[in-house]
Amino acid sequence: MTQPTERVFSGIQPTGDIHIGNYLGAIKKWVEISERYDSIFCIVDDHAITVDYNPAKLPRMVFEAALTGMACGLDPQKCTLFVQSHVPEHVELTWLFNTVTPLGSLFRMTQFKEKSRNALYKAIAKKEGEAQSSALYQIKSLGDATVKQLTALQPDLTALEPEGQPDEALIARINDGLGGLMQKLQVGLGVSEASAALFDYPVLQAADILLYKATLVPVGEDQEQHLELCREVAERFNRKFGDVFPQVHRIPGEAPRILGLDGKQKMSKSLDNHIGVLDEPKVIQKKLASAFTDPQRIRRSDPGRPEICNIFSLHRYFTTEGKREELEQGCRAGTIGCFDCKKELAGNIITAFEPIRNRADTFRQNPQLVIDALEAGRARSSEIASQTIGEVHQLLGLGRRALGQMQK
Repeated sequence: MTQPTERVFSGIQPTGDIHIGNYLGAIKKWVEISERYDSIFCIVDDHAITVDYNPAKLPRMVFEAALTGMACGLDPQKCTLFVQSHVPEHVELTWLFNTVTPLGSLFRMTQFKEKSRNALYKAIAKKEGEAQSSALYQIKSLGDATVKQLTALQPDLTALEPEGQPDEALIARINDGLGGLMQKLQVGLGVSEASAALFDYPVLQAADILLYKATLVPVGEDQEQHLELCREVAERFNRKFGDVFPQVHRIPGEAPRILGLDGKQKMSKSLDNHIGVLDEPKVIQKKLASAFTDPQRIRRSDPGRPEICNIFSLHRYFTTEGKREELEQGCRAGTIGCFDCKKELAGNIITAFEPIRNRADTFRQNPQLVIDALEAGRARSSEIASQTIGEVHQLLGLGRRALGQMQK
């Protein structure tokens, strides 16, 4: 494998069902990138366990992610494909990076707040049982406690004279009160039940990238905040211990945000609003048949608005420009119905993914091809990771070598 000067790193969750959002937003780009850069791609199972998961199903999901990625065109001869937990240096470097990562930086991560509150939103959305009332009660209780604590803090704040002689007892009470208040305001309902691992997720992501001294990461704009933290971690480490890690940049270019079939949220298996890359033709047709379109278009003859129709937006990736223009004109004029639009899209998706389904069938019949590719990827990744950890150990005074050097 030739090794260009710049290295790319990216990872994908082992969800068990790679959908067209994953393909268009990540894997398709990975295939293109692997032709130009030294590319390392990882199935991030350590990330997957930061939320509730089924340990019995995880190995199969990891295998399916690798199989689907290879079926989509990831060639082990052109890129390095491996499983995150097979290279333990990822976790070790995460811990070492924790020593230079401020808590304030992690509290600013918006994705942590969004992910950790999913349970709260799900509870509120439930129509039956006590989950909804319990969640609403907790919200009110948390709000009341916050207001009460702020009110109790007010006299001490009034008594504090910044220009006067420091009153240590007064300052201690204020500091403790502000600490408790900050915890309520920053953490909040839902987040308080999240795991420390989910909170630390961005540091593990930084370790994933910097362990291989990658300089380019093909991710969407929604990951820019995590890349900023990655750069901050690298800068802090380099400034404190020595120049080891490079600056990381997002590979510019389109990384489409594909909405799910509900037309409201990002395509996701957990939301059951997705089309899997390996879905059978009948499954694709059935899923699209019930997909959300223009809500104002009730009858076939009603003029449509393709600019707001999620189904029409998907035609951009699977339908020729000439056919899209024909569909757009027919939609606006009310001469082509939503059923016709969906039928055309289904046929094009089925055709586009037929070679991928065929390659996936080949890998299922020869699973050792996938296992061997992951093992080769692990071997190369481990070699690079070991070198990086060796450098870090030397700078931090860690490891057996440090004790040996003490005798010299």
